[in-house]
Amino acid sequence: MRLRPIALPAAIAALALGGLAAPAQAAPEDEGPFVGVLMPEQISVIAGKTKTVRAQVLNIGKETVKDVVVSFTNVDPAVKLTLPAGCDATSCQVGELQGNGSKTLSITVAVTGDQLVSGFDVSVGPYTSEVSVVRSTGGVDLELEPIGDLKLKRGQSTALPITVRNTGSEPVDSVGLLVLGEEGLTAYGDYRNCLSLDELDEEIDQPGVVCKFEEEFTPGSTFQVPAASPVKIGLDKDAGGPYTYLGAVMAVGVNDADAELLAKKKTGKVLELDAVSKASGITDGDAPDDINAEDNVAEFGVAVGKSAADSAAIGTTITGAGGDRKTFEVGVRNLGPTTVIPVSEDFEWFATARVSIPAAIELTEVDENCMPAGGEDEFPKPGTVDGQDYVCVPELGLGVGETSTFAFTGTLTGDKSDTGSVVVDGGVQDGNAKNDKAAITVALTAAGGEGGGGLPVTGTPVGLVALGGALLLLAGGVAAYAFRRRRIVTTL
Repeated sequence: MRLRPIALPAAIAALALGGLAAPAQAAPEDEGPFVGVLMPEQISVIAGKTKTVRAQVLNIGKETVKDVVVSFTNVDPAVKLTLPAGCDATSCQVGELQGNGSKTLSITVAVTGDQLVSGFDVSVGPYTSEVSVVRSTGGVDLELEPIGDLKLKRGQSTALPITVRNTGSEPVDSVGLLVLGEEGLTAYGDYRNCLSLDELDEEIDQPGVVCKFEEEFTPGSTFQVPAASPVKIGLDKDAGGPYTYLGAVMAVGVNDADAELLAKKKTGKVLELDAVSKASGITDGDAPDDINAEDNVAEFGVAVGKSAADSAAIGTTITGAGGDRKTFEVGVRNLGPTTVIPVSEDFEWFATARVSIPAAIELTEVDENCMPAGGEDEFPKPGTVDGQDYVCVPELGLGVGETSTFAFTGTLTGDKSDTGSVVVDGGVQDGNAKNDKAAITVALTAAGGEGGGGLPVTGTPVGLVALGGALLLLAGGVAAYAFRRRRIVTTL
């Protein structure tokens, strides 16, 4: 089961944190069972044809859940559903679902009348969600075969089994395959018609490659990336754990600007697809929109075992006289030997630094990645000045040797006070408690002025982290592009 996103740049198909529609009920605060179904919210079916969709049944919890049943009710007369073998006419007995486990149901949908929009309900227990079925006159409908989770050791890579087919009624003559993943995974596609994502846009700091294929993707055709010239995914040698890194393959449109970049790449072998089955009769032109974009994505996970990552607190000394306005920085550095995992597998932990500011500083500005600690608000607003104690979130997945800093600004009161501190929580990876705490001290002088103290800014900005809802963001879908019309039905 995967309910968190790949950290994708907005420049790539609007891939961003938080891809799922809101659940029917929020996750419970206790650790009881929490079961849901993930499937498209809208399905386009070409008149006279059928469409197969996948419903992923998820146990978002630690405990095994028994007697799970998925029901399909209020089926419009214009819709015909064919459920998998072993199901009855309106429900599927999923049975036992282990903690953090999932099972997939393949459902065939057909439209039987002239009604433009029809639908049905899907439910788990008392919670129900509507699925719309749109009668389509035709179009391109690319599908990627699912890719199972991969087994890799640190430093290893493997070929991705990529199969794409056009189940629609219209041809397409230009398709791009995008392979990408979280930091910790590296995509390899050293071919003339492939580019790394940073070659497409220098501001993109995301592992991945995109390859353009000038193939005849006619209706009914199926293509595979050949084993002799594969696109590979690798697990970095310093990837932290325990963690499951997420990756995905996407069939996407390739715009003219990207095509020009690919055309300029004159070296290397051209990657071509092997035709498994192929029709004929295509004309040149731009690729039309896909009528079912949700199954253009095949995601996979790469699990890695526990590793060490020594998170060290970094304090500072602020020097000045009473009345001086000072900006200072504190932070955390990853001393390695592997990266810090972004979040625990159960979403109950992510890296934090608790910052206690000495009373001799009257704060006026707080880092945007820090929020007041100990207040009444469950999710206080980041960057808000409220007291002397703050919880700060460093860059998620902090790399080996990288530093994440937090800036504070305030006025020295001129009074003596106890020393403040920075205390980091490096989780199960951090076996060295000796450097988890660092001091924040104030050294008063007779004369003062504007100035600051502490660290230079050396880490990567972490403004993308919405602190108040960090875990909620991490519990999003694999990508907004992939799941922009999906809905999760949940139950306790």
